[in-house]
Amino acid sequence: MHKHTGRAAVLGVAAIVATVGLTGGASASPAVPRAATAVVPGPNTVGTAQLKNQAVTAAKIGPSAVWGSMIHTNTIPLDRMGWDFRQAIAAADVSKADAIKSSTQIKAGTIAESDLDAALRAKIDGPGGPAYLKNWGEIFRNTIGNARAELGQSSSGEGLNFNVPTGQDAVMWGNEADFAGKPVALSAVKYEVFQTGENSAIAGNMPSIKFEISNPATGATYTTLVYSPDNSTSNAWTKIDAAADTGNHWGFTGTYFNSGTDKCGINGSRCTLTEALSKLGDSAKFISAGVGKGRDNAWHGAVRSLTIGGTTYNFTASGVVATN
Repeated sequence: MHKHTGRAAVLGVAAIVATVGLTGGASASPAVPRAATAVVPGPNTVGTAQLKNQAVTAAKIGPSAVWGSMIHTNTIPLDRMGWDFRQAIAAADVSKADAIKSSTQIKAGTIAESDLDAALRAKIDGPGGPAYLKNWGEIFRNTIGNARAELGQSSSGEGLNFNVPTGQDAVMWGNEADFAGKPVALSAVKYEVFQTGENSAIAGNMPSIKFEISNPATGATYTTLVYSPDNSTSNAWTKIDAAADTGNHWGFTGTYFNSGTDKCGINGSRCTLTEALSKLGDSAKFISAGVGKGRDNAWHGAVRSLTIGGTTYNFTASGVVATN
């Protein structure tokens, strides 16, 4: 009897404890839940409508918690990006076909015909349009230092623009393919120059017409015949007739021509074109023809055309065009 009564009492106390735990009695210990498996949302189970606006902030996302592979293509529009990011994209992403949407986004004069592909240039030129000549450009062996000459547009208009930074720099621009090997014949020589007041502050500071010549005379195998006139009118285009110039503005380079005062040396008294041509031997041939500057003084300006014989070579931003 005693054992039986004790067992019943124990069961009764257990029942009371269980009842109090279930009914929330203040003196009871909380019930211990069973171990539960965590519920993880599957893909696309939580939509934006289920998240409060700004409920998830940057502070709640750990470093590198979101990888690029976790973001679907085209899911984040550009207007959701920061201002600096959008500006960087606008400045750098010009490769798309629709990056330039109208002609108002292109500054006038920034695209020359030479920038277009061959098929488009052919459509623009059409039958009878400009026939741009090949073989004109910088003659590298006669270019020294940082001097440059290139076709382009400037505030003075189209032309061959010169940039000669110092008196130690030099550049020659011309044609050494079409003139090479031809007999020296200079019935007419002219060019058109844009001079500035800054250039004219130095006497005799002009670009030169230059002809490289082989076998010019006995005792010489090579020379350059150079025409360097007095300064032309400042801040204007000036046509200069080099063949008709009666001043001593022509001279030859090289030891042979500068060994005396009677050979039209560039370092001597120089001479007129007629006198210079009389110094050449019968076998003299052109190597190249063109215009240049240096080495003597800095110069910034342009040349718009060069006439040799019966042909005028017009220097435009798109190329060289010959007229007779």
